[in-house]
Amino acid sequence: MSVRAENTKTRGFDVWMEVGRTNLKVHRVLNLLLGELDLSLAQHEILVALRNRPGQTQQELSNRLMLVKSNASALIGKLENRGLVQRTPDPEDTRNKRVRLTRAGQALVRKSFAVQNRVINAMADVMSDADLEHTQAVMRRVGAAIDKLNPD
Repeated sequence: MSVRAENTKTRGFDVWMEVGRTNLKVHRVLNLLLGELDLSLAQHEILVALRNRPGQTQQELSNRLMLVKSNASALIGKLENRGLVQRTPDPEDTRNKRVRLTRAGQALVRKSFAVQNRVINAMADVMSDADLEHTQAVMRRVGAAIDKLNPD
């Protein structure tokens, strides 16, 4: 194969780059805005997951948020030290810890969720309803195609 053929962009390369750049921009702005609440994006995602499903185990949170178990444990520990979450032994299996938001955690997640909605609204405001539906459908197909590459 010639060097020229190796350097030719594959079909979809420019879209892939744009999706990646946009994802980085979203993460950057969310980390910036959530930083004003003394939260990282990963911490926010844990708080939101617990708001939506209280009492998850650390393993469930790790799986749902696609975090390495040790990373999830460290993030939960920081949130626990701040009094935002509480870990309690699972009554059915004391090896597992159930994680719940404290009152302070519930108050903070309301604020951080408003920040997230601000970013989502900025994105959605430049798209029609048809654009949003089409983008969601395309991203689901893309996600399914990527899932097929993952041997797990």
